[in-house]
Amino acid sequence: MEVLLIAASPDLSRRVAAGSGENAYKCYQCKRCTVGCPVAEFADLHPAQMVRAVQLGDVNRAVRSRFLWLCTGCQTCSTRCPQGIDVAAIVDELRMIARERGLIRADAPYANILKLINDSAQRWGRLYEVGLLARDKLARPSSLKDDLPMGVRMLLRGKISPFPTVGDRARMQQLYAEAARIDAARGLQYLPIETPTGAAPAPVMTTECGDVRHEPYAATGPADDPSPREAGDVP
Repeated sequence: MEVLLIAASPDLSRRVAAGSGENAYKCYQCKRCTVGCPVAEFADLHPAQMVRAVQLGDVNRAVRSRFLWLCTGCQTCSTRCPQGIDVAAIVDELRMIARERGLIRADAPYANILKLINDSAQRWGRLYEVGLLARDKLARPSSLKDDLPMGVRMLLRGKISPFPTVGDRARMQQLYAEAARIDAARGLQYLPIETPTGAAPAPVMTTECGDVRHEPYAATGPADDPSPREAGDVP
């Protein structure tokens, strides 16, 4: 048995708060978000565990989670949270961190869709659905048979156009530049994707119930163990 000593770090929670405006330390692990999550049973983490990883500064576990790319954005977790935490916004911010660090999972086609949407908006000034889907299916040809019948029906009914419509590309570039300026003003930056080890950080106290920065926690198991851990597993 290998014992892994991990020191809680506030870096991840600060980045999440800067990008999403949400304070993960308000979470006290009631797990109402998890009970209503439609994808929790299929993921490696559930919403409460993901928020706990943010509280503990466990960037590896939070950012590499398969849950990030299974989340449908249904907002059930955010709606049910008694503390008013927008959990879905935290998920979105963790996705951004994953993309910045090049840590998007290979088994996450939804992540590729988001990139294709971004590429389409920058190239055409708006979304070009047919081009987006064509690029996605070229990368995943086995999924073509699932969507082709519906795609043909949508084309025949005029729901989508086979040709791109050029939007205001100059305006779109301005929006991207403004978003980059806002991020820079917020001090958003890349995080090292490694679990802090060694000596515990200097004590930092807070009034939020979920804050654990005042002491390190010990967890058993190998560092790359993908199995979920409940908050109660932390002594």
